[in-house]
Amino acid sequence: MFHSLLVASLSLAAASWALHESDVGVVDWHSRLVGVPLQNTFYGDLVLTATASNVFAALNATDGEIVWRSIHDDDDPIMAFDVYDDSNVALLSGPGGSTLRTYDTSTGHLLLERRLHNPKHARRHELQHTAIITGRVSVEGSTALFVLTNGDTVSRIDSQSGDVAWTWRSSDNGSLVVYSHIGITPDAVYAIGLVRSKAAYTLHVTTLSIASGSVIASVDIPANLATDTPGFVLLEAPASPLPARGPCLAWLESSSIRAAVLTPELKGQVQILPGVNYTHIQDIGLGGAGQFIAFTQDGSAHVMRYDGDSLRLMWEFTDQAPSQTHTESYFAGSLDQDGEPRIARVYWSHANRQAIHQTFTPHLAEGKGQVTGYAFPFQTHDHGVIRHVTFDGRSSETHETTRLLLTTSTGTLQLWKHNTLQWSREEALSTIRVAAFIPLPPPTASGSLSSGSTAGQGMSGTVLTCVRRLSESILQHLYTYTMGPITREAGPAHGSDTLHSDQFGFRQVIVAATTEGVLYGLDSSNGRVIWRRLFGLGWASGRVGGRVLPVKMYVLPAKVGRLANEETTKQTVVLVTQRRAHNGLVDTVVFEVDPLTGDDVRPVEDGEGGTSRSRNGPLEGRDVIQGPMIESFVVPDGQGTVAMLDEFLQVQLYPDTPATRASLARLAPSLHLVLSARTSSPSSPGASSNNDASTRTQLVGHRLAFNDDVSVVHVAYPTWRITLDPGESIRETILNGKSVSEEASVGKVLGDRRTLYKYLNRHLRVVLTEVKGTGAQTGPEENLGAMCGLYVLDSVKGTVLYQVRLPAPEGRCDDVRAALVDHWLVYTYFEDRADVGMAGGGTKGWRIVSVEMYEGKKPDDVTRSSELSSYSNATTDITTYEQAYLIPYGVTALSATSTRLGVTIKNLILANRRHAVHFVPRRLLDARRPLGKVSPSEAEEGLITYDAVLPDDSRLSLSHNYEVANVRQIISAPSRLESTSLVLAIGLDLFLTRVSPSGTFDVLSENFNKAQLVLTIGGLALAIGLVRPAVRRRQLRGRWYSG
Repeated sequence: MFHSLLVASLSLAAASWALHESDVGVVDWHSRLVGVPLQNTFYGDLVLTATASNVFAALNATDGEIVWRSIHDDDDPIMAFDVYDDSNVALLSGPGGSTLRTYDTSTGHLLLERRLHNPKHARRHELQHTAIITGRVSVEGSTALFVLTNGDTVSRIDSQSGDVAWTWRSSDNGSLVVYSHIGITPDAVYAIGLVRSKAAYTLHVTTLSIASGSVIASVDIPANLATDTPGFVLLEAPASPLPARGPCLAWLESSSIRAAVLTPELKGQVQILPGVNYTHIQDIGLGGAGQFIAFTQDGSAHVMRYDGDSLRLMWEFTDQAPSQTHTESYFAGSLDQDGEPRIARVYWSHANRQAIHQTFTPHLAEGKGQVTGYAFPFQTHDHGVIRHVTFDGRSSETHETTRLLLTTSTGTLQLWKHNTLQWSREEALSTIRVAAFIPLPPPTASGSLSSGSTAGQGMSGTVLTCVRRLSESILQHLYTYTMGPITREAGPAHGSDTLHSDQFGFRQVIVAATTEGVLYGLDSSNGRVIWRRLFGLGWASGRVGGRVLPVKMYVLPAKVGRLANEETTKQTVVLVTQRRAHNGLVDTVVFEVDPLTGDDVRPVEDGEGGTSRSRNGPLEGRDVIQGPMIESFVVPDGQGTVAMLDEFLQVQLYPDTPATRASLARLAPSLHLVLSARTSSPSSPGASSNNDASTRTQLVGHRLAFNDDVSVVHVAYPTWRITLDPGESIRETILNGKSVSEEASVGKVLGDRRTLYKYLNRHLRVVLTEVKGTGAQTGPEENLGAMCGLYVLDSVKGTVLYQVRLPAPEGRCDDVRAALVDHWLVYTYFEDRADVGMAGGGTKGWRIVSVEMYEGKKPDDVTRSSELSSYSNATTDITTYEQAYLIPYGVTALSATSTRLGVTIKNLILANRRHAVHFVPRRLLDARRPLGKVSPSEAEEGLITYDAVLPDDSRLSLSHNYEVANVRQIISAPSRLESTSLVLAIGLDLFLTRVSPSGTFDVLSENFNKAQLVLTIGGLALAIGLVRPAVRRRQLRGRWYSG
């Protein structure tokens, strides 16, 4: 009953919070992504793809739009898939291939789901140990699914009912032989695996009866495969009127290709192809046609074919190895409409500055094969290099219809039809690690004083032009005010290439850095990519190679770069990254860009010309630390100085100039850092030195000091230590989400006119920890002692102001999320124990806890925490209010809204496991909600009675019917309207919307009558003008006759 009353009481406010149907797609946008592809295949006009984001999806090959997608949890990884019956696809996922699902290929409808084994019982192998293949069983006339799971189990499953016809399990349970491939013929099922020896791998094959699953034969094949790349391919015999031959197993051993023709009885001999030295072999998806690629030591690529009796060379691609004229070649195979195999080769030509595509058709030229090709304008500067090629053989009748699907090193998925780009998907956006909003400059109206040119007009002409523009501007503003429409919300700016802000500041630039080595500039009004830049690898480019991983992003004033004297841009973006080279070296590299154009705006170094930096090539950063970075922060000197700590706790500056060093020396006493360290406690006699209990994690506070006897730069020295419990490690450190100087209100006035003053300490930090089960308690159950920790501490002197222990379901703390804004702390977790006397009476489920911190021990106590020194004892004189609530979903990310002046009330924005983004009104999360009946003073304050369950109101959904998947981070940014915030959800998808926690109090409604207001004011002004002479005459007459 009370729950219904609570929802009813909030309905009026929720009506203003909810999004109108007419606003969908206008005040928000949603970018659906699938992730960076790992495996692609053409199926008619669809592209089936499995991605690094654990998503299986079908894309429209015509326009690249998502037809359907299946999003899997992190503990349900996609292992293999196969298309069957020309309309369905079977998918194997989970640890060891624990779950089988089938989907309708055109719609994505789930047809079948079956658990094959318990995921907790999955075995881990260093080799591939799952596979799926489909085939029509001649005995029953239905399609059967043959699956290999756990590296030791083969099952035959009916595709319609999901019934398991039979299951075979290896006698050694995968301890000796790890099976990785399966193949079928009308007579038998072939399971191929590897046997690990001390120096190499040996092949093992087991044949099973296709009807009963009984073992026909099981033998070791003499082989000596390399342990680093134990490659082999299973080839089917070509169709022929002669009796069908068994499949062929081919592998590389000692630079020679060896093959064995398999029969159900596994009787035969190993064949050796002499005369050619090979480096490796590649399965190009034509195993069903008996073809694969073998690479020679002299840089050629051989197309090998199994003809039913033996292997033979069909074609030779010369000069496929990378050289000064071209890059490495990528091969892909496919079948044309007649079932004939075709092979595509794609590489980049340095000489032509284009990508080259060649198609090898084996059945042409009287069976000798023929190669044709063409060039297409792939933009390697924008999208990196080609990493994977998928070839549509059914479209390869002519060059004009040939379709290629490319996956690049930057996560871009492109479909080319001949030499024309059909569509491109920026899937690297699904890997955003850091992002920031940057306000755009105001527009330069055509009628403004600054538009146009007055050159050559002379003094009089210039003055007349300025007067004319001023009058036009005044008239335009008067017309807009009197007759123009009320703009409640500005829609997305489609089709505009000019970067400028809108009237309310809703249009901004989102600068986002991804783990795929791409930096994006996005238009916040519609999500369009404005610019993209690739991260350069510096000395690691070329043969070494590596990755650039973003760590932190700072928006700083443009006072140190080349934009300092420009009026159009007032800020730059400084990105701190870690470059991880493939040779194992790690460096800290800083990039600085113009957020409007993506141009490199690093300070010009000695010997570098200001125009030498390309706008098209990769961004080149500055190597600041030759090694990993421990921490970074912005020096509050107003000059945009970024400080970074190396592994020796030495401070490195960007930019490193005498001015920035002097600023750091002046501000060093006020800078405080919290770092983690590990210490070894003395072990008891006889205890093992590797015991986790003997190594403990510490939170260590640091200050910066300069000692020229030790270092030529500032060094961080420890000032305090907090030793955590045995087995406890630090997961994350969270800073205060908002600067104390931006808080407009320092207190909360109560109903009895007393005041609670907020505890505004800019040095607060939230530390999330994880305690492993072996380090806390002992017991027969696994993860019995596992738990999670949350600390709120003062980073200056290490005082713990708030601390709580939280449960760790299944020994994991990934579900604990926290946010700290001003004096308000919110965190979520999952309670898996029913005997805990908390909100909900110890009910298992998700909880959200709201904590508020105030100064003093009672209302009206004032300590001026925002101005108080952290060394004062009054910093610990606080009062904490806390309440917990049950919520019906798990939370993946949370944040609070932010506005320009901090006047608007802050609401909580959270993303849940239902792939939705919600907001929770601050009123519902007030930590002082009374447990009993609301008193008159509390009602005057706006408090409502405490309810242990937060209402699951659909009107509180910001994403309405959008599926915003796997949100990892939520960013809030202010607009020019104090009432409205921009909210960006970052995850597999991108979603942006606007929220007004206190209503749009600074925007006129659509029904406001401007004309009536102007006419009323005009009428009053006219009446005043008409009455004023009469009033003056009356006053004058009064003066004459007053005496």
